Amino acid sequence: MPIAKTGLTTGDFAPRLQDLPACLDMFEKFGVDSVELSMAAFDTIWNGRAAPNRAAELKRICADRPFGFTVHGPVTSSFTDRRHIDIQKDVCRATLDVAAEIGATAQVHHGGAVPVDDKLEAARLRAYETEAFAEMAHHASERGVVLCVENIFAFDPKIEMAAPHELAEQVKAVNSPFLRATIDFSHAAINAGNRGFDLMTSLAALAPVAGHLHIHDSFGKPKTIETFTYGEMVNYGMGDLHLPPGWGALDWSAIAALPYSDVNIVANLELGKRFEDQVPASIEHVRNMIAKSG
Repeated sequence: MPIAKTGLTTGDFAPRLQDLPACLDMFEKFGVDSVELSMAAFDTIWNGRAAPNRAAELKRICADRPFGFTVHGPVTSSFTDRRHIDIQKDVCRATLDVAAEIGATAQVHHGGAVPVDDKLEAARLRAYETEAFAEMAHHASERGVVLCVENIFAFDPKIEMAAPHELAEQVKAVNSPFLRATIDFSHAAINAGNRGFDLMTSLAALAPVAGHLHIHDSFGKPKTIETFTYGEMVNYGMGDLHLPPGWGALDWSAIAALPYSDVNIVANLELGKRFEDQVPASIEHVRNMIAKSG
């Protein structure tokens, strides 16, 4: 089946490296096949270089676990950030190095932003970003880790993020088995709300080059009200809510039926500790998706 494994993100379950052993023990009880490590929380990368002692400690903590690993690089990662492109690349490379050390199979990297009102500059930035993807894919190939670029949505109306079908073209242009996409379905829905493209058509274009999935729910509504708390965001149904699947408005049956490639895809749940009691039901939801995929 195209979707092969169920994963769970450490996130705020392990906000520091010293919290990770207890987190992994808990995830082991949940019975997941894979764990996604939120790498920036563990201070294993210092100024664009792997910190040997911290990386070694991470490797020790992850050893002999009954599940595999993927990693998530910094949320701030962006290859359209030309001002900081050298450090952006250094951090990506160093994260790939640490990922390889712990035996992770994939690394999530965020796509970058481009200006809405300057189409020429936007095209230039996308071209630069695609070149950087190719460069990082080569480093990833040397480390045996697949770099999976995640589709994002914009918080600022002056910028826009690649729609899934646009990201698909970038991944295809690189044409490397070590560069795939991470499909975040909720992000795609919010971006569709921002930009007006057809969600399922766009997702269908990205699915064949996907190597990783992020599973969480929302109502696909951009956040246009300044709320004070997360709970208020849920009240209004706005923004990147990271709800358990089935709590929002995404069509998970249609999502399961998308034309994924057969690359041993991990469907990784991105839920916060707030929803710890919903993790078992969410894992079952993902396993139902796996059964329906393909």
